[in-house]
Amino acid sequence: MSKAHSLVVPLLLVWLSACGQNTVTAETVSGDAPGGGAVANEAAAPAAPETTPAKAQAATIAALPLKRGYYVESDTPCGQASNATTTLLRREGIGGARDFCEFKKIEQAGPDTYRVTEACGDLQDNAPPETSTSLYTLAGDTAFTAKSEHGWERSARYCAQSSMPPDWRANDISDVTG
Repeated sequence: MSKAHSLVVPLLLVWLSACGQNTVTAETVSGDAPGGGAVANEAAAPAAPETTPAKAQAATIAALPLKRGYYVESDTPCGQASNATTTLLRREGIGGARDFCEFKKIEQAGPDTYRVTEACGDLQDNAPPETSTSLYTLAGDTAFTAKSEHGWERSARYCAQSSMPPDWRANDISDVTG
């Protein structure tokens, strides 16, 4: 039995250490431990679970840190903006000529990345808005790329109202942007 004991103990120690379990020392198994080696027949105590920091909670913020006003698709000059390429960033959301997305929740997911839960609806339809999540990646406070969970993506940049076509220049937007 002594030969089997001397072979089993080192194998057990290797197996336990490979599994990440607390191991008993050879002295403990051979009886040299305080208390006469009674530990040899007990199961090794499980390792204390490693404490992993909880996944950082995304900070909820009140508004995207973007300048409010007109945003035009990145590949369109501000002076050539149209209803199809222009959106208006307001205090409570963003929208164009046909749709509006109300920001319900904004979470900062990274230094320049925000997860936005928004309720979007067609302004020419009486259907209730659909809630979805988009990921906004900002380039400073005047440009963004938004990617929807539904697959669409758009990139736009801020255009001063004075640089927009005449119809937009004459429009007073201070009640929704201020």
